Amino acid sequence: MEILLLGIFTGLASLQAQEGVDRIAARLDSITNYRATFSYFVTLPITDSDIEYRARLDYRREPADTLCGYSYLVDYKAENDTCPYSNFAAYSQGDCFRFDRNRLREYHNESNPEPFARHGNYPGIHRSGLFAELFPAEIARQLREYRQRPDCRVQFFPDTLVQGTRCNAIFVTDSVRGEVARTLLYAFAPNGLPLYRETENNPGHLGSQTVIVRYESSDTHTSFPPDHFDESHLLQTYGEVFRLYREGDFAARDRVGQMAPPFSLPWGEHRFASTQLKGQPALLLFLDDRGEFCTPVRRMAEELSLQERLTLVFLYAGQQPGSSLNPAGAIVLEQTAKTAGAYGVTGYPTLFLLDPEGIIRYVKVGYTPSLTEEVRQAIGQMQTSHTHRPPQ
Repeated sequence: MEILLLGIFTGLASLQAQEGVDRIAARLDSITNYRATFSYFVTLPITDSDIEYRARLDYRREPADTLCGYSYLVDYKAENDTCPYSNFAAYSQGDCFRFDRNRLREYHNESNPEPFARHGNYPGIHRSGLFAELFPAEIARQLREYRQRPDCRVQFFPDTLVQGTRCNAIFVTDSVRGEVARTLLYAFAPNGLPLYRETENNPGHLGSQTVIVRYESSDTHTSFPPDHFDESHLLQTYGEVFRLYREGDFAARDRVGQMAPPFSLPWGEHRFASTQLKGQPALLLFLDDRGEFCTPVRRMAEELSLQERLTLVFLYAGQQPGSSLNPAGAIVLEQTAKTAGAYGVTGYPTLFLLDPEGIIRYVKVGYTPSLTEEVRQAIGQMQTSHTHRPPQ
């Protein structure tokens, strides 16, 4: 009889855990917009050291994004970090950015899908890294996986206390070949939002590691602007980081006769790639709205492009001045520090003349009164060279 009652109690407890976990996972999956602030504390007993991060997470569900299903922006700072800028990790619609340890890395699925591919336990660059396990959709996925794995024990504790706060708690014992590999304690508010998480890896071992996450605020009513997670917003928010840490240190004048470096940049709601210039002569003009000679060079480029039927591209170091007109119908790109570096631009304005094959035929840094004639002469030489080129 006692064995029968124990079996019934165990079955009821298992059913309760299943229902409780499923209910919380469903709540997490239903979150459309989410903003949270939290502390992330890591302790390493073997080295007697620890590190604490203070972070803010912005998150939005993106059902149309089949690559990930959500966008995010994590802004964080370690207490012992000497870098003057905040670190960040961001993803949206196939574009992923990370700035940490004085290094800026970016990945674009459109140009190179390999970092986004899943390999074994590696979920792709956009769903990995520090704090990735705290996104609502990822917490839901973790809980469901733990409940389905035979080597995991999942216990659900409704209406209990964790760290002095009333909550619903989930305790996971994750084992590998019969040995406990880690334990996890989750605490959720009655509305299903995370309050606390404590993870102990290799419990009982000398090399054990503890990670504690304490949520200070959670909000599902934040309405993010449409471009909040896009590259254009990151360039505005972290402009100094992009300007200083994007790679590129070539000399502009040394580029004459070489193929123009490729680029792909935000252009309104779309992106503009240098491959779209193929088959047409073009003027690329790198500008800084604070540059003394940028305005007269821009006007010259507008007039010349109309007269000579050149495709005109303005590449602003920051943002285009709001009052600027565009009589020549130029392609206007903003926040182009990385592209400027690839072209060797060290001063503004800098102008490049490209032939239809994308080869740089002329470069001019700065402004002189004879600039119009200099550029027109370079255009004539380019056209003559192109006309007399033997067929390939």
